[in-house]
Amino acid sequence: MILLTGAPGTGKSTLGTTLAAMLRVPFLARDDIRGGLLFTAGAWGSELDRMPTGDEAVEVFLQTVEGLLAHEVSCVIEYVLRSHRPGDLDRIRTAGECFVVFTDCADPTTRLVQRNSSDRLIANPAVLRAVGAPTVEAHTTAMLERMRQVEQEMLREFHAPVLRVDTTDGYDPGLDAILAFATAPHSAPPS
Repeated sequence: MILLTGAPGTGKSTLGTTLAAMLRVPFLARDDIRGGLLFTAGAWGSELDRMPTGDEAVEVFLQTVEGLLAHEVSCVIEYVLRSHRPGDLDRIRTAGECFVVFTDCADPTTRLVQRNSSDRLIANPAVLRAVGAPTVEAHTTAMLERMRQVEQEMLREFHAPVLRVDTTDGYDPGLDAILAFATAPHSAPPS
């Protein structure tokens, strides 16, 4: 499995969907699992039945990854591992061999603001009410604060092969090098 991680706004989802399509394997992101929970709870309607928690989304995400790998389905996953949840990396690594692609870019904040501003789910009044934000702009301000916290808590070192990718202007290294990393046999890293 390829684990894409890095600060919010560094292009993990874009790279993940591209890499998964190139490898012809499933792509699974924690944010998509939360989106699925929101959809089921009525987020696209006029009233949200309940607001799924981040912890709930993480648990469903990890169970889904474990299920895929238990059935020997390789995948590309996207998840920001955080220091206060050390067991998450253990679960991922126990489920299957893991190679890490760590994304970074020059201005993730601008990307996040642009993405949030055009996100139709966030703009739904039922979702804004559920999160206690009167506007998309207010939601974005709160999201940027959460982003800063995530950046402070995210893991940056892994006991697994790691490829660091700068996504500021395309991919550096390029897609061919990322694909080569993803498909190369890797020796076990030191514990």
